[in-house]
Amino acid sequence: MPQASVRPPPFFCPVLCLAAVYFQRPMLDDRQLLRRYAADGSEFAFRELVSRYVNLVYSTALRRVGGDVHRAEDVAPIVFTDLARKAALLPQNIVLAGWLHRATRYAAAQSLRTEQRSRRREQDAIAMDTFKPEPAPDWEQIRPLLDDALDQLVRADRDALVLRYFEQRSLAEVGIALNATEDAARKRVSRALDKLRAHLVRRGVTATAGGLSLAISVNAVQATPAGLAATLTNASLSGATAAGIGTTLTLLKFMSATKLKLGLGALVLAGATTMLVIEHQSQAALQRKTQRCGGG
Repeated sequence: MPQASVRPPPFFCPVLCLAAVYFQRPMLDDRQLLRRYAADGSEFAFRELVSRYVNLVYSTALRRVGGDVHRAEDVAPIVFTDLARKAALLPQNIVLAGWLHRATRYAAAQSLRTEQRSRRREQDAIAMDTFKPEPAPDWEQIRPLLDDALDQLVRADRDALVLRYFEQRSLAEVGIALNATEDAARKRVSRALDKLRAHLVRRGVTATAGGLSLAISVNAVQATPAGLAATLTNASLSGATAAGIGTTLTLLKFMSATKLKLGLGALVLAGATTMLVIEHQSQAALQRKTQRCGGG
């Protein structure tokens, strides 16, 4: 007796039909997925592209970073983020596998360069922490020899050093003063400093060029007492006005005797000087009047 054929339950028919339709549907190619994502931001399209090429990207990155799994995992998202950002700009005939391969190589190289720069900065920081500055030269040894050593230089070299280290001028300002460019001033200062150091070395001073420049900059020029500039200005102008009648000598003796005392001493000096000038002017006027009367 023939066996009855077994038929599937009725509810299986729609499922089988849908499965047949799905597997027979042609798969979208890369370009279609790219266009769909670029046009409407289709998440489905982009997920499909990632699933197709994640192995290619990860494997390429792993080779380029020397087998560092964690770094390869960091590179892969950079590549696909770049794809998402540039999807609309890619040409229609793009071979996506080739583009992703090149993008992965570039991203891996960038990652390695970033790591190398970070490592160099760390090494530099460690080196700075362990760096021991050179000992500063003994200023007390330099001080009595400095001016004589400067006198051994030609005027242009001496002027350059005075402007740069005594007056704390910038190289641009030194160049202007010497009627030269900033670069020429830099070279002039460097050569002059080497010559100055050579003179001092022959006198027994041990110092590098950098140490010598620092020592001069810090110690060579001292701040004057408060009020001295005003006192000297008044004294100099008054002395110039009273020149020719012996007042300058009197003024210098007065300054020497008082040792240029500040405060009240400065006021007394200015007052005395003014009285001398007024007296001189009165005597000169009286003498001219007498001469005119005698001549008349």
